Amino acid sequence: MRRLLISLDMEGIAGVASATSLMPSGWEYPAYRKWMTGELNAVAEAAFEAGYDEVVASDGHGNAQNLDPDLLADNIRLIRSWPRPFMQMEMIDDPGVEACAFVGYHASAGTADSILAHSFSGAAFRSVKLNGEVASEGYFNAALAGAFDKPVLFISGDDSTLEDARRYAPNAGMIATKASFGFRSQMALPPAQTCRVLKQAAADAFLRTSSEPFKLASPFVVDLEMTSQVAPELLGYLPWIERLDAWTVRAEFSAMPDAIRFIAFAVLYQPNGQTPF
Repeated sequence: MRRLLISLDMEGIAGVASATSLMPSGWEYPAYRKWMTGELNAVAEAAFEAGYDEVVASDGHGNAQNLDPDLLADNIRLIRSWPRPFMQMEMIDDPGVEACAFVGYHASAGTADSILAHSFSGAAFRSVKLNGEVASEGYFNAALAGAFDKPVLFISGDDSTLEDARRYAPNAGMIATKASFGFRSQMALPPAQTCRVLKQAAADAFLRTSSEPFKLASPFVVDLEMTSQVAPELLGYLPWIERLDAWTVRAEFSAMPDAIRFIAFAVLYQPNGQTPF
């Protein structure tokens, strides 16, 4: 059985603009959720037409319960909620998964004039680096996929997301579903039209793209510049974590999967067993 992993976020979905509606309490959240589900279905349909038997969809935004299961196309297996060790890339280690696609992605924290740009958690991190390179979620996730010899075949998001994607998947199919005018401003086509364009672009990518896995050499050095001074102070208590300054910690790993588990721990750990989303 041929499987494609589709990793999804919300900030890069066409029409999504306001940070206040990215969570269930937001007034426009139900619409954002619908648009995100529609874009997943569009890319999944393209995958099925290209010969994939099944799509594994990894909901990677907020509480990871955004995609509406009642609206999904057949043969989409949905991964929801946290915690999970590979975060937005859960199931990338499954032998049946041949490749992956990123839908609704955004640029990294600190990217100027880029809609809702952040890295994993704007509440937790000011910056994330991998081996000295500023690492968006796409960069990090592509490196994780590469560790399992899986290529990234297709990427969608705002225009600045695609600029970033050329660093880690230069031969992948790409489409900008919206244009950024700033951190809180964007321009996009209507959702239904976006889905039609998205499906065609994805179909072309799945049928024609010859993308190589994005592989980085070990060791994998992760630098986290955090928004709180308390978090790096506490992480610095662990003997294998180096505290670089008041805001930043560094950890080194021999395997990429351990690096993403560290990110997951730093974002999600709560002593009461709950998650922050």
